[in-house]
Amino acid sequence: MSTSLLYHGWGLKGYRYVRSHYGGGKLIFTVKPNPRSLTCPVCHCRDILLHGSIYRMWREVSIGCKPVFIQMGIPRIECRECSAIRQVKVGFSDERRTYTRGFERYALELSRHMTIIDVARHLNVGWDLGKDIQKRYLHKHFSRPKLKDLRQIAIDEISIVRGQKYLTVVLDLDTGAMVFVGDLTPGAKKISNRRTCGC
Repeated sequence: MSTSLLYHGWGLKGYRYVRSHYGGGKLIFTVKPNPRSLTCPVCHCRDILLHGSIYRMWREVSIGCKPVFIQMGIPRIECRECSAIRQVKVGFSDERRTYTRGFERYALELSRHMTIIDVARHLNVGWDLGKDIQKRYLHKHFSRPKLKDLRQIAIDEISIVRGQKYLTVVLDLDTGAMVFVGDLTPGAKKISNRRTCGC
């Protein structure tokens, strides 16, 4: 195992291989950040002081059927320039996530061909983690649809609690893209048939 393999195999740039061990059916790689890559997360200054580290683990793309985890002590630094005391940013994972960006991309690629529960079973993770990945992707790419070229819309409703709660759905008729999903206000008139209109 080498630092080069971490970069070419999993895209971990700026980190050094420390060791690997096996336990509970898992393959765990311990890495550490390259000291020259450490900067203040606030002002990006390199003039810093180290104040220990906190160990965390992230799920990474598996090797065959063997689950892979990345383990690292996240350094806590004090910046001599702006006096901020922070944990450094992790380059291979988003904040508050238990998986790497590489694992996220792999799960999204699988979800194009499989259901969420099938992806979760294949990756040996919980269904809620698979759903979280898909929700983040949908929010990032579709939460703010472009309305510049919107010409025709279709309005419909779907029932999410039989006979009690409905969602209004608005689609772009030309592209099929969803441009709005929202709750019907209490007492609002139910939309009984699909309607289309020009804008």
